[in-house]
This record gives sequence, C-alpha cells and structure tokens, in this order.
Amino acid sequence: MKPNRKAMTLVELLVVMAIIGILVSMLLPAVQAAREAARMASCKNNMRQIGLAVLQFCDSHKGQFPDWYHTSGGGDSWISTVADYLEKVDEIRLCPDDFLLFERRYMKSTSYVLNDYLVEKGVAGAIRNLNKLQATSRTIVMFEGADRRRQVKPDPHQYDSAKDEYIYATVKYDHAHASQWFSQLNRDNSGFVDQSVKNDIQPDRHTQAANYLYADGHVEVISSQTIDEWIAAGIDFARPE
Repeated sequence: MKPNRKAMTLVELLVVMAIIGILVSMLLPAVQAAREAARMASCKNNMRQIGLAVLQFCDSHKGQFPDWYHTSGGGDSWISTVADYLEKVDEIRLCPDDFLLFERRYMKSTSYVLNDYLVEKGVAGAIRNLNKLQATSRTIVMFEGADRRRQVKPDPHQYDSAKDEYIYATVKYDHAHASQWFSQLNRDNSGFVDQSVKNDIQPDRHTQAANYLYADGHVEVISSQTIDEWIAAGIDFARPE
C-alpha cells in the first residue's frame, strides 16, 4: 500500500510566508542599526588616525597646527601637509556616511573640517600652537563637515547643472569658519548662529549625532541635541581653551 502524501495547502503556504515576512521585518532594523553603528565606528576610527597624524605634524613643527586651504590657495592645506603622516591614504579623510562620499573621493577632498580657531591669524581667541593650549581635552580640532558647506551656489560657467554637487566637494572646504559662528552680527539676529554652525558642520550625520576630534587625540560622540543646546545657550564650543 502506498503511503498517503499530504500536500501543503495554499492557506498553510500563506501562513508560512507571513511568518517569514514578520521575522524579516523584525530583523531588518537590527541589521540596519548594526551597519550604521559600523559606519559610525569607521568614521570615529578615521578621526582618531587623523588626530594622531595632526599630533605628529605638530610635534614636527614645534607645536604649530597644520595650515588650511586659504594659507596659499590650497597647496598647504592640511589635506596635503598631513598626508604623509596618514601614509597618503585618501580614504581615511572620508566618512562612510558622508552624503557626498563619491564626490569627495573623486576630488580627493575630505569629510572632516579643521577648526579655523587653530589656523586663522588675527582672530580673537585663536590659539595656533598646540603647546599653548591650556586644555587639549576640551579643544575641538576637527568636525564632521556639512554636506553642502557654506551653501555656495555653483558657478554656471564652470559647473554643469547635473554635477553641481562637486562644487561642495572641493578641497577648499577643508575647514569650518568656527571663529565667525558667534559673531556679534549672528548673535543679534535670531537663527543666524544656528545657520552659520550648520553651514559648516553636520551634527546629525550618525543617528542624530556626530564625531568630534579633540586636541589630545580623543574622539567624542556628541548628539545634535547637545549642539543645539550649546547654540541656544550662546556657548562658543569651538573656541580653544
């Protein structure tokens, strides 16, 4: 006698598919969160390596911080002068979560911006030498740069409208204009400080937070809410100590 074979009914198949769908929907957020955490950790590691490179540069130059793009039209930008201390690995200057990752990679630019308080001459409160800082653990050297820094409109004579993103990925955006964030003009006009800060840095790049490199080499995760609170309280958090 042949054994009875019972086939799966359509209802049973639909139930199985529904269960699989539920399990997948439960798993996906965890997978996405794990991937995002990995990207944030990679970004943090990049900033640590840049921090070590900057400290080595300072040690080789009597404490002087590396220059920025405006020093000589880009030739002495920290992107090039610190490159030897990073074994000329361009990828270290790029955050995996950077909105313009491809463009900045192509332009050999950076996701991270230097605090101009440490490189600009003649700015009130500027300290351009590591050895003159009183609190390296409280002085920010680098931020995660804003997606579209300074909100500059592309020059139609130099950039194709289909490739406007590349203008925001140029080497000249290697710094933040932190010394201008809390200017008297910005303080006197509602919302100007907030706009000025967020024209330069991206405080919510990683799940409403971002990485910040300090002068002692450590990298700290600060929430975008904390940055908003500092802005509201008038705390010039980029000013060196």
